[in-house]
Order: sequence, then structure tokens, then C-alpha cells
Amino acid sequence: MDDLARYRQVHLVGAAGAGMSGLATILSGLGHLVSGSDLRGGPALDALAAAGLDVWVGHRPERAAAADLVAASSAVPDEDPELSAAQAAGVPVWRRPRLLGELTAVRPALGMAGSHGKTTATAMSVTSLRAAGEDPTFVVGGELIDAGAGAHVGDPGLFVLEADEAFGTFCELTLRGLLVTSIEADHLDHYGTLDRLEAAFADVASRSGGPVVACADDEGAARLAAGCGAVTYGTAPGADWRIHGVRPDGWAVRFGLDGPGGSLEVCVPRPGVHTARNAAGVVALLAACGYDAEACAAGLASFAGVRRRSEVRARRGGITVVDDYAHHPTEIAATLAAVRSTGPARMWAVFQPHLYSRTRELAAELGAALAAADRVVVTDVYGAREAPQPGVTGRLVADAVGGAVEYVADRAELAPFVAARTEPGDLVLFLGAGDITDAAGELAALVEGRR
Repeated sequence: MDDLARYRQVHLVGAAGAGMSGLATILSGLGHLVSGSDLRGGPALDALAAAGLDVWVGHRPERAAAADLVAASSAVPDEDPELSAAQAAGVPVWRRPRLLGELTAVRPALGMAGSHGKTTATAMSVTSLRAAGEDPTFVVGGELIDAGAGAHVGDPGLFVLEADEAFGTFCELTLRGLLVTSIEADHLDHYGTLDRLEAAFADVASRSGGPVVACADDEGAARLAAGCGAVTYGTAPGADWRIHGVRPDGWAVRFGLDGPGGSLEVCVPRPGVHTARNAAGVVALLAACGYDAEACAAGLASFAGVRRRSEVRARRGGITVVDDYAHHPTEIAATLAAVRSTGPARMWAVFQPHLYSRTRELAAELGAALAAADRVVVTDVYGAREAPQPGVTGRLVADAVGGAVEYVADRAELAPFVAARTEPGDLVLFLGAGDITDAAGELAALVEGRR
């Protein structure tokens, strides 16, 4: 029996988050009466309201206590007033991993996992499947630009989702296929050590009810593949699906892909070798699941992208403004290399560190990755769920960059600071998982106004 189906009225706490807002859409599409709350609100909550869901900013404990089920983001504290009210009223309270687990228990999913690239790979899978004539149900941790949403209820027998390792979420999932893009030291506040993180990936792979596909170019994913006999992809000579001839084409990347059934020519309208790897992994997984590899590869030419993943926000007066979610050194290095391949006269990296713990542990690596830009601007830390830590500020990252770097502590000052110093031919890349995306929009407006 579908345990989730017993609960008619479901209230979601933290509904403005990328993961929870998508689940609100899915639950509503499955026939549940969904409400949601969030402390901050934002575009995702506004979109849910526009779709007819009952949502609000702040706490309404009496409303949560009247629901049949309350589900909360993993980042919501146990003492949240709505959670406390629901528990006092005897209402079941689940965390997001449990909710995803219950959904996939009845609808086994194709899961896209990895330290980097899983959101883009999930979105690419949706594009490929649609091009092959399918209508997948999906949950993506970002907004698909062509769909204008991060979730959709389609074929109940074809579920595609982002299998997120944060908080151990992917350990709750029932999967019928798994893609692993990379495994790197992150979320160690939950796992403690890299060994435990890799063990969690191995456990998820061992329980997949279908094929496991992993990137041969990533050390962690390659170790996983060797341990479980996964299908591999990448530029590595021994990969089952081998990428070759990677070449930039404006804001796109083209490459050859040799697989068990022959050779394919692939074009994805996003730059970078990391884009080619994500695309190759998607084709490899879908082919292993029985879909036509050629049709899936051809479909990627229509990939419109995901918000905040190398998203061009403006091209005005000779200046290009790009917004990207990259917040880990590996992601930053890959994004800078991809953007550099498009040939800007001068490349700016404007970075907002994410989480005090990550900034403390990775300041040197973050600085080294950012140093690949011609000009670097660093702002203060976006703490998200973490409280400030003594001595941990964005200056730690700025000091690690060296060269042409400026530290602008106040995020609100970023756009005017950069606008006053840019010239025609510049590309300004905003990087980070916090509210730096607002600065990208602010700069785009200033550039337009200057024109």
C-alpha cells in the first residue's frame, strides 16, 4: 500500500527551498491538498501560490496542527513552531528524505547523484526523454528554463529525480537506475569522513534495482564503479562510453561519444568539458535502461538549461552577465574553464562563499580555483542554516586568491562596484549558492540602464 496516499492534507515546512517546492508540485499533482510555509519566501513560494497552493511566510502552528501529515526540509530545526504544534497534535512529521522515500517506494526512480552536476544531469535526462517521446515525472533541484518549473507530474511509471547525498537523502530512495557523476569530500558535517560518504554512495548503488553508471574521470566515482561493476563514461581510455573530440562552439560544446552500439556526435548548448561529461552520463544511463541512445543524444541539442547553471542573464553594451550556482572548488574551476572557452576578452569571477564550515575548511582551495579569472571579487559568507563562526568571513577566501582580487563584504554593494569597473568585452560570472543571484540581476539592470 502507498503509505503516502493515506494522507489527504499535507503541509510542507521550508516550501520555498528548491527541493521542497518541487515536492509540493508533485504532491499536488498526485491529488493531495498541499499547503506550505517558509521563513524567507521568494520566487519558488510565489510560484506555488500562483499554482493555487495555500502558502505563507512565517509560522502558523495552528494550520500545521490541522494537517494530516507535515513534512519538513532537512534544514528546518526540530524546535520549529509548526513542527512542534504538529507533534503535539499527534500529526505525523516526516523529513524530506522520508517523503522522497515514500514517493519512490511506489514509483522507483532514475536517480542522478554526485557531488557535482546532478541537477544539470537530471534536467538533461528530462530533455532527452522528452525528445524520445516520453513524458517523465521529475523533481529537479533547480528550475528548468524551458519548463519554467523544477517539477512535473507526467507518466507515473517514469520518475526522474535528483538523488541528493546531503543529509543522507539518497539513502531513503528506491531506484531503478543510478548515475553517479562524482564523489568528493562535501557534506562532511553529516558524514564525518570521505570514507563514510563513499560508503553511502556504495550502499545506494548496491540497492539500485537497475543499472549503475559512473564517471571514469572522477576518482571517487571510478572507485565506486570498480567496486560494483558499474558502466563507465568519460574521457578515460577504458571508459565504456568514451568522450573524445571535445570542442567549444560559442556557448555550446560538441563532442564524439563512442559506446557499445557505435559512435554518436553530441551537441549541448552549454559550454565546457563538464557539460560533455554530464551529457555522456545521461546517454549512458538511458541507453542502459533500454532507451534509444541516438535519440537521447540528439535530444540534448534542445537542452535549454537550468536556472543558475551557466545562465546568461544579460548581454548588453558588450558586457555579458552570467549566473552560476557553483560553490565548491571543483565546481568553480570547471565553470571558469567552461566560460573561458567561450572567449571573453576579460573574465570576472564574483563569488559569495556558502556556509561558514565550508569556508573555514576550503578557503585555500576556493581561492586557488577563483584565481583562474582575470578579476576576482569576493563578498562575505552566506551562512544559510549555519550560525556565524568567529574569524570566518569571505576575507579568508579573498586572501587566498592573490593577484587581482577585491573584498566587498556587503553583498548589496557588489553590483554597483562591478558596474563601475567593467568594460566592453568583459564577462562577469557570479558564483555561489546564496543570494548572490540577486546581484547578478542587479548588475544586468545596471548594464541595461547604462546602455
